[in-house]
Amino acid sequence: MWISSRFFVIFLLLHLDTTCSEPFEAHLRGPGFVMEPPGRVEFSNSSGGWLDCSASGSPQPTVDWVHADGSAVTEIHGVRRVLRNGTLVLMPFAAAAYHQDVHNTIYRCIASNSVGRIVSRDVQVRAVVAQAYKVDVEVLSASRGCTAILRCVVPTFVKELVRVVSWVHEPAIYIYPSLQGDGKFHLLPTGELLIHNLQESDESQSFRCRSMHRLTRQVVVSSPTRLRINSHRGIISPSVVEHTAHVQVSQDEGAVLLCVAQGCPSPEYSWYTHNGAGPLPVLSGPRVRLLGPILAIEAVTGEDSGVYKCTAGNVGGEASAELRLTVATPIQVEISPNVLSVHMGGTAEFRCLVTSNGSPVGMQNILWYKDGRQLPSSGRVEDTLVVPRVSRENRGMYQCVVRRPEGDTFQATAELQLGDAPPVLLYSFIEQTLQPGPAVSLKCSAAGNPTPQISWTLDGFPLPSNGRFMIGQYITVHGDVISHVNISHVMVEDGGEYACNAENRAGRVQHAARLNIYGLPYIRLIPKVTAVSGETLNLKCPVAGYPIEEIHWERGGRELPDDIRQRVQPDGSLTISPVQKNSDSGVYTCWARNKQGHSARRSGEVTVIVPPKLSPFQTNILQLNMGDRASLTCSVVKGDLPLTINWRKDGRPIDPTQHMSVKQVDQYNSILVIENLGSDHTGNYSCVVRNSAAEVENSQALLVNVPPRWIVEPVDANVERNRHIMLHCQAQGVPTPSIVWKKATGSKSGEYEEVRERPFTKLLGNGSLLLQHVKEDREGFYLCQANNGIGTGIGKVIQLKVNSSPYFSSTSRSVMVKKGDTALLQCAVSGDKPINIVWMRSGKNTLNPSTNYKISVKQEATPDGVSAELQIRTVDATDSGPYFCRASNLYGNDQQLVQLQVQEPPLPPSVLEAAMISSRSVNLKWQPKSLGTGDVTKYLVEFREADPLFVEQWQQIEVKDPPHFNALIENLKPATRYAFRVIAEGSAGRSAPSQELIVRTEPQRPAGPPLSLSARPLSSTELLISWVAPLPELRHGDIQGYNVGYKLSSSGNTVYNFTSISGDGDGGNGELLLSGLAKFARYTVVVQAFNQVGPGPLSEPTAAQTMEDVPSRPPEDVRCAALSSQSLQVSWQPPPIYHTNGLLQGYKLIFEPIIDDIQPSKDEVESRKTTALTMVLTGLRKYTNYSIQVLAHTRMGDGAVSKPLFCHSEEDVPEAPADIKVVSSSSQSLYISWLAPTEPNGVITKYSLYTRVVNGREELNNEKRSLPSQQAYYEAKGLHPHMEYQFWVTASTRVGEGKSSRVSSQITTNRVPARIISFGGPVVRPWRSTVTLPCTAVGKPKREWFKSDVALRQGGMHNSQMLDSGDLIISSLQLADGGNYSCQVDNGIGTDRLTHTLLVQVPPTSPTLYVTSATSSSILMHWKCGFTGNAPITGYTLFYRRANGNTDEMQLSRHASSHELKGLVCGSTYQINLSAQNKVGTSPPSTMLHVRTQGQSPGHPASTALLAPNSTSLLVRLHSWPDNGCPLLYFVLQYRAVTEEPDAEWVLVSNALKPQRRVVVNNLRPSTLYQLRMEAHNVAGISQADFSFVTLTKDGDPPPPGIMHRGHRHTTVVLGNINLLIPTIASVLGLICTIIMVIVCYRHMLKNAQPLAEQSNHIQKESLENRANSEAAQRERYYATIHKVSMQNNDKIPETSEDISPYATFQLSEAGGNMSQPHHGGPANTLLHSFMYHERALAEGCSSPPPAASKNRRRHSRKTEPESEESESDQDQLTSSRTESSNQHEGKIKHNSRLIQHFPNHNISITYL
Repeated sequence: MWISSRFFVIFLLLHLDTTCSEPFEAHLRGPGFVMEPPGRVEFSNSSGGWLDCSASGSPQPTVDWVHADGSAVTEIHGVRRVLRNGTLVLMPFAAAAYHQDVHNTIYRCIASNSVGRIVSRDVQVRAVVAQAYKVDVEVLSASRGCTAILRCVVPTFVKELVRVVSWVHEPAIYIYPSLQGDGKFHLLPTGELLIHNLQESDESQSFRCRSMHRLTRQVVVSSPTRLRINSHRGIISPSVVEHTAHVQVSQDEGAVLLCVAQGCPSPEYSWYTHNGAGPLPVLSGPRVRLLGPILAIEAVTGEDSGVYKCTAGNVGGEASAELRLTVATPIQVEISPNVLSVHMGGTAEFRCLVTSNGSPVGMQNILWYKDGRQLPSSGRVEDTLVVPRVSRENRGMYQCVVRRPEGDTFQATAELQLGDAPPVLLYSFIEQTLQPGPAVSLKCSAAGNPTPQISWTLDGFPLPSNGRFMIGQYITVHGDVISHVNISHVMVEDGGEYACNAENRAGRVQHAARLNIYGLPYIRLIPKVTAVSGETLNLKCPVAGYPIEEIHWERGGRELPDDIRQRVQPDGSLTISPVQKNSDSGVYTCWARNKQGHSARRSGEVTVIVPPKLSPFQTNILQLNMGDRASLTCSVVKGDLPLTINWRKDGRPIDPTQHMSVKQVDQYNSILVIENLGSDHTGNYSCVVRNSAAEVENSQALLVNVPPRWIVEPVDANVERNRHIMLHCQAQGVPTPSIVWKKATGSKSGEYEEVRERPFTKLLGNGSLLLQHVKEDREGFYLCQANNGIGTGIGKVIQLKVNSSPYFSSTSRSVMVKKGDTALLQCAVSGDKPINIVWMRSGKNTLNPSTNYKISVKQEATPDGVSAELQIRTVDATDSGPYFCRASNLYGNDQQLVQLQVQEPPLPPSVLEAAMISSRSVNLKWQPKSLGTGDVTKYLVEFREADPLFVEQWQQIEVKDPPHFNALIENLKPATRYAFRVIAEGSAGRSAPSQELIVRTEPQRPAGPPLSLSARPLSSTELLISWVAPLPELRHGDIQGYNVGYKLSSSGNTVYNFTSISGDGDGGNGELLLSGLAKFARYTVVVQAFNQVGPGPLSEPTAAQTMEDVPSRPPEDVRCAALSSQSLQVSWQPPPIYHTNGLLQGYKLIFEPIIDDIQPSKDEVESRKTTALTMVLTGLRKYTNYSIQVLAHTRMGDGAVSKPLFCHSEEDVPEAPADIKVVSSSSQSLYISWLAPTEPNGVITKYSLYTRVVNGREELNNEKRSLPSQQAYYEAKGLHPHMEYQFWVTASTRVGEGKSSRVSSQITTNRVPARIISFGGPVVRPWRSTVTLPCTAVGKPKREWFKSDVALRQGGMHNSQMLDSGDLIISSLQLADGGNYSCQVDNGIGTDRLTHTLLVQVPPTSPTLYVTSATSSSILMHWKCGFTGNAPITGYTLFYRRANGNTDEMQLSRHASSHELKGLVCGSTYQINLSAQNKVGTSPPSTMLHVRTQGQSPGHPASTALLAPNSTSLLVRLHSWPDNGCPLLYFVLQYRAVTEEPDAEWVLVSNALKPQRRVVVNNLRPSTLYQLRMEAHNVAGISQADFSFVTLTKDGDPPPPGIMHRGHRHTTVVLGNINLLIPTIASVLGLICTIIMVIVCYRHMLKNAQPLAEQSNHIQKESLENRANSEAAQRERYYATIHKVSMQNNDKIPETSEDISPYATFQLSEAGGNMSQPHHGGPANTLLHSFMYHERALAEGCSSPPPAASKNRRRHSRKTEPESEESESDQDQLTSSRTESSNQHEGKIKHNSRLIQHFPNHNISITYL
């Protein structure tokens, strides 16, 4: 079922595609540009640019952009976009975002569709970054009566982008470019201004050049410039001073050739052209104008190109120059043909036609492209492209690109279409043999042009029409057609030969293969077959079944073949060739048989038809004239009836309306008759005869000759001057007539000459004549003739009239008269009459003599128009200005500007300004207040110093001959204010002075060095440099700062390291602290001052040396060697010389043994000093490992310590064993035990047990026995009873045998008393471990254990166990388990007792930490070690963190008892605690101390010291702001005017103003009350203050009292931050409470002095348990934070009030009374109190002698007095302040508040140790 469904879909596709495949390519059209982008695009970065590109075609082409290398142009966000319509947009960008690959590159537009693609010309894109520029004026002066040239000089970097738009004739006369000028002024299109006929009065006139940037449209005007007339006397031959050697313009533009010569008298000019055989004079005409030194040509053509020569001559001689004019004519490119259709395998040929103005252009650089890709040059033959053997890949779009040497490119497009191609089978099916039942699919695929149609046959007949057969067909995107035949359930009768036939108009192809189905023979129905006589008949037997043994044919009972024309093919088909009508018509029978004998038969009828045959026409072309009669006869000479005869014209049936008739003579003949031939009868006539066999056609062409006749008859026309007109003339005829235009040379009936194609005269292809820019010379009679050789032709004469609107030869002119004279203003206008003349003033007011007695008007006719004159009598300055002569007629109007200038005595100059200011000179420039008011002979420039304290006389210089509008004043002082003014002087006298100009000369580098340079050391790394500013007369400006240079004197380097500091601008004294210097090094220091220009000279160098310091490196190469068991030799090398930092005084060697004592009784660390590089340490412990360190020291102290070096002393003989015991274990044995030596002095290798038998005093026997080192007992057996035995023991090392123990004796006895053979003594174990206390005894005694005389029972202690052996095991040891353990044995015979002292090692308790001093960046702290936990302290860990910061930790030495934290933040609170470590563990941290570094938030300065107002500015002395110990970071400064409106906006000066000496606030209004708000920031907080001040008056006087009083009324002190109010109240209350607390404490301590002493003695007698409790109690006491006290390592905690800083901060517990309970609370458990201590000692017994304190130096910041020149009188009247502080100490506020609330409930106790 699914196969059928799919077949049905394929069938639908076949149906749809077959209906659409015929016009598959008929509607396709390749792309073509509708709008091609220009070859060059320039734009400004501020405006951006865009490139338009659009194309048409079918289907609609897509437009893309590529780079020159072919890569695609992608969008860049914010930089480049490609719109949907194909426009490429380059967006505006900043100068820093310029990318060359985007903004200065080549783009191409590509249009593509399914036919092909084309590429546009190269588009050179150039983005220009807008830059500021200036233009100057260059003047080429000339003699009187000659021509001067003014050239606008544009900087080279923008020259190609800037053009001159006009010149300004001061003050407001604008001169615009033109080809002819106004007779006096002529602005050339190239920008030069020519001033003809120079007179003396022209010297007083000023001119400005106005230029415009053609991308940004920015207009830049030059400074005014004056002319200078050369004074020549006598005869001077001409010389060409300026000429344009080469002028290049485009066609139809105007060209100006310039040739200016100078001579006396003024030369006359002649112009010649060298374009012909010889020089020809240039004559004036409609397009050519001779204007003296100028040759102007309008609307140039290619014929105007060539060499021109100008000649200037006078009585003294002549001079000449050659000029070349080049006219760039546009070219047109076309490909012929533009659409070419070629059959596959054929040859295509395109020709690239390049023309200019209709004429062919010579060889050009031609490139050919195919679908946008350049073709290799091998396919190009000059301008022809040949494509041989055209294939499917060759179709597409071709382009011819012509590139001119100038860089321009032009292109044309053509399309190559693929012609008819016969079908080609791409895929075919194969022969198959199947059983009945399965589905079968047969497929064929074919290609061709046009797309072929595929049909199917079975054994030559159409496929059976039943539901099992489905045909599907579709067309691929490549134009290939694919067809399927699907049989859903194949049966025996479906077998046979299947054939697919692919056919189009170009041919046909067939493929056939058999489908064999197993089964009996079966022959399908044979339909009736019609054969054509004379052709071949192939009759196939439609047999099915498989296999088939044989196939036979019969006719009339006879087996075929029976004729030579008949043949049975091997496949069983019958072939008859050629077919004959009479012989071969009839019934044919085919039968088939298989091997089994089964057969089948089927008959079919064959009919033979004879096709028609026509008699040919006599000629192929029949040519007759219009009006003749014509007939065509069609005769059928052969063919079976019925016959159908039809006539066609141009492939279409004859229409009765065409005035033709058809006469049917009989069944075989037909005549076509045309009674009266007309032009519409021309065509191709065909006789078509058809019967059932075939259709034949015979054709003949009929050509009717028609004489010309008008389609569009020309008529008379009028046109306005300078406009275009189209003269239409169109005719038709056969052959097509040619159109010729002629123009009468005279009258209408005179001679005519042919009009040819030339510039502004275009002969169009349709016969029309286009005249462009029509002038009067085009007026006249024109004849249009049409002729095609048939008849005499036709013609028509028309008249063209040029209607001329009024026009002037120049757009403007100027007239200059003296005051009181009569002014004559003339204008000559050309145009068609009548012309009306009107005079107007300023373009608005019409001048009428009847209302103005001063004027009169004259007017007279001229051959070309009208001449008018305006007279103004007794002119004065009010008559100066523009006058307009306005002319009008029926066709338009025009006007001419006549500028009238009336001269009068000069007015004072205006716009006095400084064009250039240097340190020693000022270049002034000014403008005359009115030009043309009289001759100015000279100018007087006066100047003097603008010193308000001393008024100098004016100094004067003259500017004359000829007068200029600028002057250079030299020999001035740098950085000095000068006043300047200018006076104009002419024939009428001097003008009043101009307004004064105040100018301050530029500063120069300082000419003098700083004075009194000194350097003194402050520390080992700091030098304080101080100096005095240079002399005032040598500063040459405001001193902005100083460069301090320094270098090592011993380095030999000549280059200084400079550090810059800012100055106050007034040359005050300066100083600089140089830090980070090398220690104990000599430096050379210099200073130089600098201002805004640069640095001045260096001062004389001075030298200073930094102070000594301790060495920063330890001694090197420290070595150690053991000399003996009690001596070591240590050697080293000095530290590097650059790290000694002074003169070495010697070395200190620090050493200590590495032992593990329980609690060292004394400090084992020893130190020895020496000046040598080696030392022998004697008296050391034997066989002990020592830690050795070496340091060097100077007079400043000890330097860095070397890393520990470990060295072991040699072995020695051991000391005697510590003890020995001998007890009787039986009647004949003794048990000996001993203890190892306390000082083994090496590794024990063995023990020697000595035995001696004594009988009374007689020694009977002695014996020595060696025992292993690990054995400490021996049982001697087999002894004699009742004998005395003596024993002693020695230990041995590898050195030898040591001392012997004491001698112990024992007598053997039968009674064995109870004796303990174990040894007691101290036992040390860490906590949480297990210890075994031995109690081995003899005599089988009864044992008892006691702890501190308390008997222990089995199970009495939860962690103890008594073994049968007598040992006591204690597990999970705790500190409480320590003590004396005694073992007592008793067996009735004897008793013995042994005591073990158990010492349990635990982690230490918290040390007691206290602070002794604090600076702005450091904290010095001491501590006392608490209970060590029965083990030596191994080190300390210091924890500290800033409030709300992260915690840092630091490891400290076990010997340390103090440490200084450095590099802290000023004015910040730190939390500090300390923990101790031993080998068991770490103690809890000490009580958290809250310590604040010195420094506070900024203070508030006095307003008089901070502010110094002026008229329009305010000087703020930032250096006067107190920093309160923490350096200032930045300021926030804003101000506002105090007005009636309370919400006036604040003006922010800066929100991050760096600290500097001073800052100036400008742009203030005089005599105005202002409010200034400032914030000072440092790390400790923020300080804000508001100040009010009043600016001085405009003249610098104090402001009116009313303003100052109003300022005082507005000044109100406001505490804007509650953080300022709360600390104030809390501090007062805290001070009161603290005083009460001190008094109570003082009295309490007097009463309890004696009990405290007794308690102290009691504590010293406490046991280890009480000692631990005492240390814990000490840890919970609170100690004061004491400033300005520096303690040494061995100093004690301060014990008297003299030791405590007056600014101490104490921490008080909130606990009611139990201060001995340990707690480690945070800030919530402590209160910070500040109070003043009275200098009175406490009672004796409460304290110990105070420690020796060393003084800490602290260098305070230096302050400079306010400058005298800034201190004004009554400053406090002009300024006032209000302050508010935000110190950001929330913690302090909280604590003080809690103190106020809870103080009555505290039991306060302050303890000093």
